Amino acid sequence: MTSDASFWLRLRRGLRSVLLSGLVALAAVAIAAANLVASPDDELLPDEQQRLKQSQTQFQGGTKSGSALNIVTVGQVSLNDRGFNGDVWFHEGFAYVGRWGFFDSSHPQFCPDDGGVAVIDATDPAHPIQVADLNNPGASAEDVVVYTARFGPLAGRDIAVVGLQYCAAFRTSPGAVGHRGLDLWDVTIPSAPVWLATFDTGCCTRGVHEFEIADRTDLGRTYVYASVPFAERPEPGSPSGLRDHLGRGEAWIVEVTDPRRPVLVSTFGIKKDLGLNPLAGQGCFVTSFGHGVDPSEDAKTLFVSYWDAGYIALDISTPARPRFLGKTTYAANEDGDAHSTSYDDARKLLFAADEDFCKTGPGIVPGWGYLRVFDASNRRAMTQIGVFKTQNSLGLADPGAGDYTIHNPLVVGTTVYISWYTDGVRVIDTSNPAAPREVAFFVPPAGKNPVKPSQRNVLTNTTQIWGVVVDPDTGLVYASDMNTGLWILRRTNQ
Repeated sequence: MTSDASFWLRLRRGLRSVLLSGLVALAAVAIAAANLVASPDDELLPDEQQRLKQSQTQFQGGTKSGSALNIVTVGQVSLNDRGFNGDVWFHEGFAYVGRWGFFDSSHPQFCPDDGGVAVIDATDPAHPIQVADLNNPGASAEDVVVYTARFGPLAGRDIAVVGLQYCAAFRTSPGAVGHRGLDLWDVTIPSAPVWLATFDTGCCTRGVHEFEIADRTDLGRTYVYASVPFAERPEPGSPSGLRDHLGRGEAWIVEVTDPRRPVLVSTFGIKKDLGLNPLAGQGCFVTSFGHGVDPSEDAKTLFVSYWDAGYIALDISTPARPRFLGKTTYAANEDGDAHSTSYDDARKLLFAADEDFCKTGPGIVPGWGYLRVFDASNRRAMTQIGVFKTQNSLGLADPGAGDYTIHNPLVVGTTVYISWYTDGVRVIDTSNPAAPREVAFFVPPAGKNPVKPSQRNVLTNTTQIWGVVVDPDTGLVYASDMNTGLWILRRTNQ
């Protein structure tokens, strides 16, 4: 199996996400008032606000039984029904499933402390088994990347990098130190991981939300490309006047050539570098922040999903000096919500996901978020050439409880695999990028909502696929569900 970070990067682009999906429907009116003392809205990302809203709402119906087209199940592991599962990664026979959480004073269980990234032996895909845990108690650890180091003192070793966001208390708490940023582990022996270092992003953001890793072969170096949401939000009392006390941006480049000593190289932000207002936006969640990051295969271009500010292209040929190239712009009647991308280097196409949880909003086109296809051959003038929407995401009917918005796309050849929350895994043929066509899908049966105790007459289960990745050697598809764990799938129409 090829194991350098650049190859894996081609398979995995955009698979991250801020976050959360199907938690919750905890509400009984009796506890709704207590729930209202939760974290301030500007502390939570839009999808976290959605989960919190769901926890205070009663639902009926919703998708509970599974369905599939041209996909069969090979194996599944529930991870002890722990819930709060995040993104998924696959490397050398092992799957890695993240764990997410956020701070809510009324529900401390929203920040799980009983495990982080699950390490799963999938060498027998019909019988996967968890063998280790990469844990940082007090941190949401939803994003993980594993690669074989090509450069530096640990060349040849397998390295896991985990994104950390503090969730045990409010982000300004002194206890946040060491629980925000990146954790780096040696997983050469996956069942016996060795912690190497923590890269702390500093006061007072929550830390790293999504990230990717790529090698710069021409420089003999390896970099993490990470998002640090809300770093440029105004904050009274801060030395910089911003949430990040050093006034840094929201797209970060961190060198990890020596994973024992990660070093910040540069940051980019729409306020400090473009003079734009990060509080400006449109639709239901009016804001602009760095959410997803996606480097090209040669790691000389970086695509940043900047929520309502659109998709931004940066020249990072000199990592210490990112340079703005161009951006997309939403129409006035669109909700915005640029979440993540997956870049097709061969065809110079950018597959982009708008994570729109707002089915109906004032003055915007109805429906949930969907896939956009951009011609990115000219980074200064990226042009939309195609779209794909599931039937449920059109918003023409009420399918019941659930989140029918896209989450993360992953391009593999001319096929795009998509995690679509309650619409499961969707497989799209983009041979004609102007007319994407669905060729397979898998929606697992709903599992129990991890928030306890469950409330009678409240929907406590729904399908919530967070991430998807493909093993290039076997073609097996690995998907993470926030409630039911890891699913190992095989396509039947290849």
